[in-house]
Amino acid sequence: MQFATLDRHAPARRDPTLLRAAVACAGDAVREGLLPGIVVGVGDAGGPLVVETFRGRRTRRLRDDSVFFLASLTKPVVAAAVMRLVDAGRVDLDAPIGRYVPAFGGDGKDRVTVRHVLTHTAGVYDVPTEILRTKRPSAARMLEIVCREPLTFVPGTQYEYCSSSFYLLADILARAEERPFPEALHRLVLEPAGMADTTFDPRHDRSRIVPVEGVPLRNIVVRELVLRYLARATNPGGGLWGTCIDLLRFGAALTPTAIRDGHGLLSQAAVDEMTREQTSGILEVSADGATRDPRYALGWGKPRLDGGIPSVVGGSAPPLGDDVSTGHPPIDGLAAAPGDAVPASPRSFTHGGATGTRLWVDPERDLVFVFLTNRWGADDGPMFEVLKGVYDAWDGQPPG
Repeated sequence: MQFATLDRHAPARRDPTLLRAAVACAGDAVREGLLPGIVVGVGDAGGPLVVETFRGRRTRRLRDDSVFFLASLTKPVVAAAVMRLVDAGRVDLDAPIGRYVPAFGGDGKDRVTVRHVLTHTAGVYDVPTEILRTKRPSAARMLEIVCREPLTFVPGTQYEYCSSSFYLLADILARAEERPFPEALHRLVLEPAGMADTTFDPRHDRSRIVPVEGVPLRNIVVRELVLRYLARATNPGGGLWGTCIDLLRFGAALTPTAIRDGHGLLSQAAVDEMTREQTSGILEVSADGATRDPRYALGWGKPRLDGGIPSVVGGSAPPLGDDVSTGHPPIDGLAAAPGDAVPASPRSFTHGGATGTRLWVDPERDLVFVFLTNRWGADDGPMFEVLKGVYDAWDGQPPG
């Protein structure tokens, strides 16, 4: 799809024809069976420029406005809502969580700050996938568990990806706005960003929902039960559904041009703080003792310093059916090979989800990139191949 009009003001735009050609290689991944179907979008501060759909044998009904399970791409949306409160002076990033969530206290929890939660350095207990799968706890129950369980490490001493900790942020948003968390998120981010189709409950338009592959949803009854549970759980660490167009609009609202023109979600200072690396000197330690530099910001991942293929930030979303055992997907990314580098600027920020979803923003280029597919634990290789082509087309033409 080509967008002839601007969703937001931008001084000059790239040629959509060249961008459509750049993303065409996504079709190869579908034809080769690597991914079931793909929707790719490219935009700038003005909003969407192109949205292209690549259908497979099982995704013949795929549309440019199809609704995908975003999984952990929920995190930066929630992070942006928190930063709106920070921008307004209503939340302090370095204040103890207990100041805003009174039930979270004791056993050293007074040292856990909002910043720790946003950077996955809090040591908050992450509710195991097995409990999510078998017990399907409500949002209130999840918050209760997170507040009750002891910390797993001293806050700020290591990195451990934790989706459950975002229930603390959801409670902060709900208390600050004096309304349920989903309504607070809508008011703070979804509505001002123009994300009309982003929701925890997509059941009002089932024809647009793209089923997730790679999970054993045995029949339509089980699928309906799972959708009902996800809508009830309102998982702030991985429960949103949304469209490519909505994500392009969200990314656009965080670009310097949109902020300068009065269309941004946040001040430039808030975006700069949210998207700078926050975990320098803090390591992630795997079960086998291996370590890596997580390069994480506040609800966002950062590209690798060597210019190679960046870290892939996935993480766990709620279980999508019975007998699911997924845990956390790999977040190390792919090994960079000669010619594989993505020429991202140091200010770039990104996040992905366990279903193969990805949002990428390069503020120095005014570039927003979205890649959506629907396979649990999808290989990020095709996404990076398309992204590299987009960079080549973007840098190879002057705006205008």
